[in-house]
Amino acid sequence: MPLPLKTLREASIELGIPESEIRMLVESKKVRALLKKGRLAFAPDEIARIKRQRKTLPESAIRSSTAQMASEAKPAPPKRPPPRKVGL
Repeated sequence: MPLPLKTLREASIELGIPESEIRMLVESKKVRALLKKGRLAFAPDEIARIKRQRKTLPESAIRSSTAQMASEAKPAPPKRPPPRKVGL
């Protein structure tokens, strides 16, 4: 029985890579993905291949992508204008 495919979000969490970076890898045909119900899906062997490739990257590159993923996960709250002063 084949192993279940992983969604883009699941692959992103497992790899520690932002979803946007994985999309770019798919578009540049460096990573194989399937369209399942209009969404990207990844085979477990493809995720394992990406993990092996990322182990060969320098530690600084891995840290920078992790920091980027954390910044994407927590959007900044919108800035509010200062309250108006009403003259008496």
